[in-house]
Amino acid sequence: MEMRLPLFFSPRISTTVRFIIGLAGQRLAFRVLAPLSPRKAGDRARRLFLTPPRHRFRDAELAALEEATPFTVSMPTGRLIGWRWGRRKDPPVVLVHGWGGRAAQLRGYVAPLVARGYSVVAFDAPGHGMTGGRESSVVHMAAALDAVLRDVGPVEAVIGHSLGGAVTGYVLSRGAPVKKAVLLAPPASLTDYSHRFARLLRLPEGVRALMQAQIERRFGIRWSDFEVEATAPKLTQPALIVHDVDDRDNPFRDGERYARHWPGARLVATQGLGHRGALHDAAVIHEVAGFIGSAP
Repeated sequence: MEMRLPLFFSPRISTTVRFIIGLAGQRLAFRVLAPLSPRKAGDRARRLFLTPPRHRFRDAELAALEEATPFTVSMPTGRLIGWRWGRRKDPPVVLVHGWGGRAAQLRGYVAPLVARGYSVVAFDAPGHGMTGGRESSVVHMAAALDAVLRDVGPVEAVIGHSLGGAVTGYVLSRGAPVKKAVLLAPPASLTDYSHRFARLLRLPEGVRALMQAQIERRFGIRWSDFEVEATAPKLTQPALIVHDVDDRDNPFRDGERYARHWPGARLVATQGLGHRGALHDAAVIHEVAGFIGSAP
């Protein structure tokens, strides 16, 4: 789990050092605040939980975006920035990045899918990448994916990484017309995800629970609606779940839960790739492209 750090840290300091310093500061703040005012501690945790980390674009990412045609989609939260590779008339495959990610992180999937006759569509979710904004959530990301699907559909397949995979399952469970789904290292439970967030910051359970209640009240949702047991049994699309046994962000058992509850889903277990390796591993990309198949 990553978090935003104060802007006064010098860019010359390594990312790891800045993260450690920022994490230590947040832990100290919660240690002081939680006993004095649990509600204020819950407010602070909520703001952190809804603020995705931002990173500079890599040269390879910018080069990949230059090869695509940009487009925008209007949303209540503002304008969504997206890109399309390949011919507009070819059936689209939509890529969904994870928390703190960007569309160009899934660029390794573009060429193999275009070669199979698809166009490839990706976007930066609210609060991420070039779409901008300071706040995001599963609600923001689900609304963004739904808007993109309506804008470019009908869609052949969706490939979602990490939280983008969970968002994909949720949107499909609400009736989005997509033929196939690929989930790379998806989290199976928002509540479990928040417990990992709380452990990182050493939050008392009372503060974590307050944070969850505040977010549910604000967006008018229940986190239980996003649990894999609530979404996957409704799904009929063929699904491929790729999860690494060494994933430290979303444990392998989350991928097993998706495969167990999604009718007809197939689980591919990898080893040594960690949480983000599936974004660029040649064997995984070949497996995914083969699962999606050639365009009609």
